[in-house]
Amino acid sequence: MRFLISAILIGGLVTAAHAASLDLPRSTPIARGEPCRVDDAAVERTKPAAPMQISRRAAVYVVQHVRKACRLLADADDGRSRSDSVRDDLYRTLLVPIYRAHPDVVEQPFSPSAIPKVVSATSRDIGRAAANRLTIEVARLQKSIVELGGDGSDRSVDESAARKAAEALIDAAIELSFAGKITFDAYPELFAKEGDKVPAQPRTAERDADFRKGAPPLGSVKLSDAALALIQSFMREVRRAAGGDRIAAIGWAHEQKSKGPGDAAWSSQGAGWILGAYWKSEVPPDVIDTVRGVEIVFSAEDLSALVGKTIDATKQKLFVRD
Repeated sequence: MRFLISAILIGGLVTAAHAASLDLPRSTPIARGEPCRVDDAAVERTKPAAPMQISRRAAVYVVQHVRKACRLLADADDGRSRSDSVRDDLYRTLLVPIYRAHPDVVEQPFSPSAIPKVVSATSRDIGRAAANRLTIEVARLQKSIVELGGDGSDRSVDESAARKAAEALIDAAIELSFAGKITFDAYPELFAKEGDKVPAQPRTAERDADFRKGAPPLGSVKLSDAALALIQSFMREVRRAAGGDRIAAIGWAHEQKSKGPGDAAWSSQGAGWILGAYWKSEVPPDVIDTVRGVEIVFSAEDLSALVGKTIDATKQKLFVRD
């Protein structure tokens, strides 16, 4: 799982779910220097969740990413402790169940600069019930982080500080996605299920006008064999993973960045043409082109960049030629 962004929107629908109540030990493991652990007086305590059925190697992987998310949340706080409840929630719903399953993982060293080894998980690494539980909790906690970002931007008067905090919150949410990667490795159908929960954006007159403003005349853009093959492969993956009636989209991005689970920082690919997808219901029908059997929406700030041109591809990257 590698995230590619030109502009980031993190969201999703969350279904509430809780593990069955079990008789658990009274003591809760506490890691030394645990970045998710906050002052007891700062948050309202609830009973920790039951132990998670997860292998030790997958446990270490998840713990490292959750800890990185907590450190990023703390750094984004600017001393106001707005993230205390979210970090405590991460600790009690994700870390404590893992610590109870693998107590020795508590003492695994943590460093903000550590790059966890990428884990390709199977059903032997995490039980189905645990995978469902981890998927639901990650989505719920990501939503909490997004809401935290909204609260912070409303109060911030320093644009630079607000941007820095927003970037840290985005990173924190993505670290949780990396933590949840093992569930989709082990049970690919869960990824499709989560994709189906992402709602289509409602069509509005303003959104339709934006689509029409950036769309070249139908039939004015061609696709090379290489671009066609890339788009077809991409859309097969989109439909397999996310399901639904989706169409391809190609547009210009002023900045592209990517980050994988084992990366310490984002890498920049600069500006360029990017390939994406929309729900078909999000787009006005009069901007949907059909090129060589592929339904697709093209967009550009300057239509002359596309009209009469051919979109080609090399090394999985798109470019435009005459």
